[in-house]
Amino acid sequence: MDLPEGSRLDGMVAKLTKCIYGLKRSLREWYYRLVEYLEPFGFVITAWDPCVLVHESGDLFSAIYVDDITLCGATGELKEQTINVLKTEFKVNDMGELNWLLGIQITFTDDGMTLSQTSFIDKILIRFSIQDCKPVSTHIDSNHHLKAIEDEDQRTDATAYQQIIGSLMYLGTGTRPDLAYTIIHLSQFNSSPSTKHLTAAKRVLRYLKGTKDRYLFIRGIIISK
Repeated sequence: MDLPEGSRLDGMVAKLTKCIYGLKRSLREWYYRLVEYLEPFGFVITAWDPCVLVHESGDLFSAIYVDDITLCGATGELKEQTINVLKTEFKVNDMGELNWLLGIQITFTDDGMTLSQTSFIDKILIRFSIQDCKPVSTHIDSNHHLKAIEDEDQRTDATAYQQIIGSLMYLGTGTRPDLAYTIIHLSQFNSSPSTKHLTAAKRVLRYLKGTKDRYLFIRGIIISK
């Protein structure tokens, strides 16, 4: 870590009086430290995501999220060696087979694995006080065409509306791609939503109430953490 310009003195060092975990640069410094350590063991940063490293053999991936490291690949000597390498340099807890990751429940089957966010859906239904709602069969009403707010429309709390859309976005990018069109459509009104827009957003939550057990299935993938 370098001192900021204007505070450096030749032959002098500075004492860090604040824990590094409280600094804005701490996550970046940890990332650089981890990547620098793994590179000599054959790991390189992928072109599509800087937080995903791949072994030069192509048989093992390492996904980094803050201080969580998920190893993706067939169980074998390479994976065990990587875990031991990490334990040599860092304090590591091997959590075994992956079950949960960033709010996504992961279940393994003989043919692959399933990804589900049932628990997350339950949480957002409770958060927006709609857990006892009546489910609907579609996530958007085709008979109602939403448009930008007009003078005669009643405005609603933009923060609450944006929070619903943000929760839906996480679902859409995680396990519910069926919501993609509706999320894009509703997000157009984030800056100035009306009660009509809020009703449409809550309709999506009602749709989730009846479809919360849906999941994604990925064939032939073995992942351990």
